Amino acid sequence: MKKIILAFLYISLSLSFIGCTQQSSDDGGGSGQDQQGGGGGGQDFGGDGGGGDTGGTGGQCAGTTADGTGSGTAIHHFYPLVAGGESWVPGNYDFQNDPETSTFISLSDASIIFSSDSKLQFRLKVRPQPNPPAGEEYCYGRATGQSADAHTYTKLQFTVYLRDIKCDQPNAGNPSQCDSGFYLGPRYRPQMIGPVNVDSCSNIVDIGSLRNSTQYGTTIEIANVQSDSTCQFNDTFCPAGDNVRAASCWHVTLQVVTDFTQSFN
Repeated sequence: MKKIILAFLYISLSLSFIGCTQQSSDDGGGSGQDQQGGGGGGQDFGGDGGGGDTGGTGGQCAGTTADGTGSGTAIHHFYPLVAGGESWVPGNYDFQNDPETSTFISLSDASIIFSSDSKLQFRLKVRPQPNPPAGEEYCYGRATGQSADAHTYTKLQFTVYLRDIKCDQPNAGNPSQCDSGFYLGPRYRPQMIGPVNVDSCSNIVDIGSLRNSTQYGTTIEIANVQSDSTCQFNDTFCPAGDNVRAASCWHVTLQVVTDFTQSFN
């Protein structure tokens, strides 16, 4: 019965996002989620408590629904547009009054979208770096007192953490239902992803068997984003080893596959 109810909520939530569309990569914009999604090889996280490394680029993917195959709803898509030093993670944001939170999702939505009995995979596609003027926030958390990078990145590297979704007030009669108070548990299983070139995709990362067993699902946090923009400024070649500046933005497409969606090609 729980799975039937969850499937109904899942499909309803997916349909509610169909109207969302991603803005052009040229201007770096994005929307919280769209029903669009990849191919490429997959690797999972490292050992029980520690991190791992997925290596570099997993190949090319469209970043659209063309990347899905088989039965189920379309692959979930999110379009993080975030300042250096900030993370992308579902949370309780002020969506109505802060337009820069539009590429995030709420914890209540994440508890449905990321809920899956067995299959839970994700992949990142790096988008071109936007170049907003100094006085405009443009992306979430941006410091507006300085100009963005004069030379945009050609690759990004990430640390991705698992975060369990928890509840302050579970329903007394049905503990799988949260009456109020979603919040995130601590980070665990850090994983380094990349460097990944612009317009390329990371490997598929399979976290289905690595997350904790939870009532309300496990989501991910994309953090510690590094780029090669300093090397572009110095006209040298190097991996993406410097943190993205707080005055600059990073932009990716996040694709998520669950039991209820199509699979990656």
